[in-house]
Amino acid sequence: MNKTQYKPSSTTLSKGNAYIDNSIFMEFVDDIATQITEIAYKGEATIEIQDGLSDDTCIVFTEEAQDFYNEKYDEVETMLNNTLRVYSDECLR
Repeated sequence: MNKTQYKPSSTTLSKGNAYIDNSIFMEFVDDIATQITEIAYKGEATIEIQDGLSDDTCIVFTEEAQDFYNEKYDEVETMLNNTLRVYSDECLR
């Protein structure tokens, strides 16, 4: 997995809020929500399915785990916004 390197220029401060490059912000929220989901489902969060575009398979969350992940993603994003006042710079565009 290729991790995005932190760059000081990827953060903008405005009125006490920090605005982070959208891709970095989303990657962080995704990583936390994924870890929470995998812990909650104790190894039963994913299934292997046929790709549909090729003969390969891919690993995806089960439907139930995906719903859980979506809720956790929203919760993590809200906590960053409300508690740390950290936001995606997407809202500045």
